[in-house]
Amino acid sequence: MRMNYFYGSQADQFNFIRIPKELVVGEAFSSLSVQAKILYGMLLDRMGMSYKNKWLDEENRVYIVYSLDEIQSDMNVSKHKAVDCLAELENIGLIVKRKRGKGLPNQIYVKNFSIAPVTASV
Repeated sequence: MRMNYFYGSQADQFNFIRIPKELVVGEAFSSLSVQAKILYGMLLDRMGMSYKNKWLDEENRVYIVYSLDEIQSDMNVSKHKAVDCLAELENIGLIVKRKRGKGLPNQIYVKNFSIAPVTASV
């Protein structure tokens, strides 16, 4: 496959998924798979839109809604792999899922990756 160069303003034409460097180099996250780290970046990306849409719970915590089907499609992975990546993030404490029932996708609380005391902010 032959790829072309970027010219001028073309260099700024894409959206990017930001993955915190700490997830890549930090010892605390060394057990996470690369795909789980990418998924965390995708979840963080959705946080901004959730905040703009005022998707806040009763404790003023931002949550996202990201169905398993969407994760599979966006990451081009099987259902099993999507479930595994979510489980990795949940097991290490980077996300918390809250069931909504009636076949609706879970609410996902994306937690702050920095290891610090828990404080609420408004």
